[in-house]
Amino acid sequence: MVRGLYTSASGALVAQSMADNVANNLANINTTGFKQTLLQVQSAPSLEIYRIQTDPGQTARSPLPGVPTAQYVGALGTGSWVYDTPTSFEQGALKTTGNPLDVAITGTDNAFFNVQTPNGLRYTRNGEFVQNQNGTLVTQDGNPVLSTTGQPIQLSLNAGPQAQGNVSIGTDGTVSQNGIAIGQLALTSFASLLNVRPEGANNYAISGNAGPGPATGAAIQQGALETSNGNVIRSMVDLITAERWFDANEKSIKAQDDATNSAITQVAKTQ
Repeated sequence: MVRGLYTSASGALVAQSMADNVANNLANINTTGFKQTLLQVQSAPSLEIYRIQTDPGQTARSPLPGVPTAQYVGALGTGSWVYDTPTSFEQGALKTTGNPLDVAITGTDNAFFNVQTPNGLRYTRNGEFVQNQNGTLVTQDGNPVLSTTGQPIQLSLNAGPQAQGNVSIGTDGTVSQNGIAIGQLALTSFASLLNVRPEGANNYAISGNAGPGPATGAAIQQGALETSNGNVIRSMVDLITAERWFDANEKSIKAQDDATNSAITQVAKTQ
């Protein structure tokens, strides 16, 4: 009976994780370049159940000692758990802004801008760039956007909000100002997107065998941004499913707890 409580509790925890994951996707539905995360669930390891007992001697009052036996009963499931929360890198829809420092990656899901953060080199699909007070092209968080040489892209100060029309960005990522090329946006792709993990602030860090390399098949569209690839309707359905899933496990826990209480308070009295 206690095992049943653990099984139901594990199901409730998975439902809670599902609700948290969906809530995060919904909260970032308007975040530029955001990629929704999925929830992968698998069954927890099962237990092999045996009936352990001692068989008596062959005849009544036999002096022979009993023989221990273990009769196989069957497998017992122990519920479920979250296996992984991978990111869906499917490209989101493009939104035209007309801002010359807004750029979107098209042509492939596997291409990312390179940015220099306090934690080191990171990657993002958010092309909502601005120019800081020093003329450096940076993200909304103030992290420098890197060129193919690994250095920040430096614009002239007169490319500020009043004169950004002087900046053009080609489909290959070449940044020009007043017709003079000053750098090219670095784009990176990965051999394994499973090793590209969200770190916060719409940035991604790599681990394991991510295999970063120059992006192929990617094109830059100036004056546009990639929207979130989250689906509001699907997320709302998943949220309702998670709530019902949690309620079902909660009722199962209560039923088993009531049965245990009855066994302790009533059955024991009859003995």
